[in-house]
Amino acid sequence: MSIYDAMRAKGFSYETTASVRKFACPNCGFKFSLVYARAFACQGCSEAVKGCPKVRCAKCDHEFFINETPEINGKQQQRIMADHICDVVNQHYDGLGITVYNR
Repeated sequence: MSIYDAMRAKGFSYETTASVRKFACPNCGFKFSLVYARAFACQGCSEAVKGCPKVRCAKCDHEFFINETPEINGKQQQRIMADHICDVVNQHYDGLGITVYNR
């Protein structure tokens, strides 16, 4: 059972489960999740805490829109996921005592 399936079985929200589901980079094929991308490839980017609608591959640095990933269909889901990932990053920074000015 994958982490995605286990989380879904425990009642986690669509946004949370979709953010940990792995997909392949359309450029190099590297498999990663949205959370992984935000934690590594987008680290330090000011847009990562402002609801950026893009994702960046940590291996080849290719940037593309979230709605180009499986399970994310259309601009509305892209916005929901971008905001969710933004909230995850901001909560992480809050837990570290780092103030981030966003939105």
